[in-house]
Amino acid sequence: MSTRRWQARQSICTGRILKPGMRALMVGVAILALTAPMAHAQTSGQVAQPEVLSDGQYVVTFGLDQTTLTAADRQVIAQAAQDFRDTGSARITVTGYTDTSGSPTYNLGLSQRRAEVVADELERNGVPATNIVTIGRGEENLLVPTADGVREPRNRRVEIVVEEPPPPAPVAAAPIAPEPAAGPEEPEPRRSALTIGPVYGHNFGENNDGGENDLVGGELVYNAFPGFLGGMSLKQSVLYGFNGENDGLNGRSAVSLDFAPDLGIVRPFLSANFGGVYGGGFQDGLVAGPEVGFNLNLIEGVEMRAKVAYDFQFRELGWDDGILWTGLGFGVAF
Repeated sequence: MSTRRWQARQSICTGRILKPGMRALMVGVAILALTAPMAHAQTSGQVAQPEVLSDGQYVVTFGLDQTTLTAADRQVIAQAAQDFRDTGSARITVTGYTDTSGSPTYNLGLSQRRAEVVADELERNGVPATNIVTIGRGEENLLVPTADGVREPRNRRVEIVVEEPPPPAPVAAAPIAPEPAAGPEEPEPRRSALTIGPVYGHNFGENNDGGENDLVGGELVYNAFPGFLGGMSLKQSVLYGFNGENDGLNGRSAVSLDFAPDLGIVRPFLSANFGGVYGGGFQDGLVAGPEVGFNLNLIEGVEMRAKVAYDFQFRELGWDDGILWTGLGFGVAF
């Protein structure tokens, strides 16, 4: 074989060998060109995991330009609804966000739609719609700060906040009743009274023959424990009898139980007397009978006493042989 023919054959062989290598290179470049957009698309469509940040705060996340909830999102939303029921909260705030890819106007609407999707799921879990507030914030308040046009999975989110239940209304303390105003001090009840004054009597039975005489003098009355019931009085009279057969100095001693209702200025009384008479102008003996009258309060502690009494004389059997008394007295109570 000539040298020229051998070189021509080597050239053909070499061309055949290089051609398959170049084809492989071209195939590799084509495959890389095809997979690069797919890898980019996979990265941009990533979804961050939903989270429970703390009691009452929850986050669910979305894919790029998506408003679809994942199973994990639904679990977090169900937990937020249970938290709402357990705490007795009055409101749940649902706020939607986006990343910075897309226009701000579009992202604002997208964030609102995401918030409404979460609100619907809360309602499905038993939260009343009237207790849910939805807000769309778009690109505001980025969880991960980025430049404009960056696709960041953690910024594509909805935050759920279960607000603290309102504190119970304070129970108004029962008003303390004011101390009753001290009125005027009640005066100490008076336990005794001493009265003195003139007394006149007519004796229808001075002697056994039916003689009569008149009696005049003064009477001292000491009243102890005055009151509606139970008052007791001691009475002592010093008298002089005249117009009779046996005129002279005499006396009358008696004790009485008194019934005296208090009507204010006037205190009427009814008494039962028991005692004795003695001295000139009397046939000495025991007497008993009723007495009526009244006490008139003139000023504080000073009173006037008027009375009429009748004594039955035990030595005389006739009721008309007794002694009729009338008297007037002035006294002090203490």
